[in-house]
Amino acid sequence: MCSPGKPEEVTRHRLPQDAVALGDAAWFCRLNEFEQRETRRQAQFKRAHWPKLPDGHWAGRRGYTYPHILPDDQSHLNLYAGTRGGVLSYLEDKKIAAHREFANLRSSQVCCLNFLFPLRTDTRAAVAALRSLLPGAVRVDEIEFEYTGPDDDGATAWLGESSAGKRGQNRTSVDAAVWWTDTEGHSRLTLIEWKYTETRFGTCGGLASEGNKRKDRCRQRADGTDPAWECYLAGGDSDRTKREYWKRLGVAGLNLAPYENNLCPFAGPFYQLMRLHLLAAYCAQQGEAAKVDVAAVHFAGNSFLEVPPRELRHLGATVTEAWKRLLTRPDDFRVCHAESLADGIRTSGAFPDLADYLGERYGVREHM
Repeated sequence: MCSPGKPEEVTRHRLPQDAVALGDAAWFCRLNEFEQRETRRQAQFKRAHWPKLPDGHWAGRRGYTYPHILPDDQSHLNLYAGTRGGVLSYLEDKKIAAHREFANLRSSQVCCLNFLFPLRTDTRAAVAALRSLLPGAVRVDEIEFEYTGPDDDGATAWLGESSAGKRGQNRTSVDAAVWWTDTEGHSRLTLIEWKYTETRFGTCGGLASEGNKRKDRCRQRADGTDPAWECYLAGGDSDRTKREYWKRLGVAGLNLAPYENNLCPFAGPFYQLMRLHLLAAYCAQQGEAAKVDVAAVHFAGNSFLEVPPRELRHLGATVTEAWKRLLTRPDDFRVCHAESLADGIRTSGAFPDLADYLGERYGVREHM
């Protein structure tokens, strides 16, 4: 059973079944059902494989340790051993920033790398492995991670984002990008957003920013759907607030007409999805592929991710359904479950060790 703790006195956290002496368990009770299940799974994975490793610190609260986090100096263990060295070299060579939660066994960035990076070693077999993600694929040509466009600086300037950013940090970066060819011989590019235990897609940082002194502008739109009201991120007060997002909505196939709420439509989960579609539009303009689209990958059990906030419920029963209402080309966005990808990896027959690892690590075992 979970028992109340005293956060101001607690420095260590434990699972509910652990001895009380190991720390506080109240934090666990605040997680939703899926988060609890996966936190328990990852903590048990850590203890089974590295029983002598101490618990690591959560990046956001350095004074607290958690059973599902590795020590910072052991964060590399979070990666699948078969391609661990390759991933670390790739991140270094491409100057990609590891997310601050890289030592967290619930890291989405790590989860994406564990599923997809090994497929780079056999792109022919990757066609079968990714059949649920890439409908009609006959060839997988390339897979990249934390992709920011064909020319980092060009995409950054087009989006009006800070030049101080890098792949994976302070600029629009997709978790994975896959170049492929379909049955009609058309070149395709799919930009992938990967989620693990998150309860929602990313929200606009401008709404929460201390620099935003006029948050009423975010909560009260101008009449109609004209996006040209004063937006903090587009205000131009600093290098971080010169975003061109609003100017690019049309070319990205976004239409705000169906949205009926005074809160900024991008204050919630649509913010991250919007940026991905803007990057897709830029890639299409630059001729990266004949067709560029966006896909979200998440676990089927994480139903909390798809629950739309109140202001979006008039658009659909799920975030995906609501988002498609704003797309002039709804087929430009699709959702794929991680469980389906695991099935594809397993049935391809080319990655048996990876399939076993994903089954143990993430519970994505063969469907009966």
